[in-house]
Amino acid sequence: MTDDLAGDVRAALEAVNWKDRVKQGDVVFVKPNFTFFEHRPGVTTSPPVLKELLFLLSSRAGKVLVGESDGANHAFTADQAFEGHGMPAMCRALGAELVNLSSLPAVDVEGEVRGTAVKVQLPKLLLDEVDCLVSVPVLKVHAMTQVSLSIKNLWGCYPDPMRCLHHARLAEKLALITRTLNPGLVLIDGTYVLDGHGPMYGTARRADLLLSADNPVVADALGTAIMGMDLSRVKHVLMTEREGLGTTDLSAVQLPAGWEAHRVQCRVQRTVIDHFSAALFKSEILAKVVMDSPVRPAFYRLVDRCRNKDERKVACEIEAHKGAAVNYREKG
Repeated sequence: MTDDLAGDVRAALEAVNWKDRVKQGDVVFVKPNFTFFEHRPGVTTSPPVLKELLFLLSSRAGKVLVGESDGANHAFTADQAFEGHGMPAMCRALGAELVNLSSLPAVDVEGEVRGTAVKVQLPKLLLDEVDCLVSVPVLKVHAMTQVSLSIKNLWGCYPDPMRCLHHARLAEKLALITRTLNPGLVLIDGTYVLDGHGPMYGTARRADLLLSADNPVVADALGTAIMGMDLSRVKHVLMTEREGLGTTDLSAVQLPAGWEAHRVQCRVQRTVIDHFSAALFKSEILAKVVMDSPVRPAFYRLVDRCRNKDERKVACEIEAHKGAAVNYREKG
């Protein structure tokens, strides 16, 4: 990236012939990564990048929608995340429309992925009214899935705030969502790269990168390579490739010369809590018992004792935000 962000975003999209994917008058849905109630470098998609992207898309599309679901486990609402990223004013200025996916009618989508029957929930809007979906994730690691890029970003299209109960067979579910929503464009926001621990905290390192692609598997293979992560451990990207939705073979796609010079070595550092969470990722029954049953308060008291200082800080910030939001509503 240079000092000309508008030019950089335009160049990134033109490099993948974005007008082939966005036709005149199309309805375009932009899915940022708002996994926190306010902008955090490396954690959530940068508002300046979104602003330039929306400006460009609005020059061609008939309607531009920007959407996200409520935070997992009811941590915060999508509307609160929109406010925390300055999206209402931005969208008003650019003629885009904000959409809280958790407030819309949704349907179950069932399918077979590599011989396994899986089911996900998706908003009808994305299935019936959108011509082109643009995934705008952050360049970051993830404690459970190794990386969180364009395909993992689509998990936020699952509108149920308790989607944390449905992580079992996540790789297959993400492949089904990718196949169903068929993202036409990807713009990975690498203003910062999040190292060490994601998705909600870690070490944000300035990288000044924008990665664009017209295929999510290619985008995520490139993002994984840029971060120096082991692709063989990123199950959801490999699963999506096996479904015939793209390639992870970077020698088979056109890339800018010298892209390897932009590598930023990252690694995942799991905590005690992450090892608990890994078990919940594998079993929907266990996740239900722990997170949505009478034992939940006791479990969370135990979790509280095991949190490191970073996890405790994030938990406290979310609880404080919830309390502030309740007070605001009561006074209003």
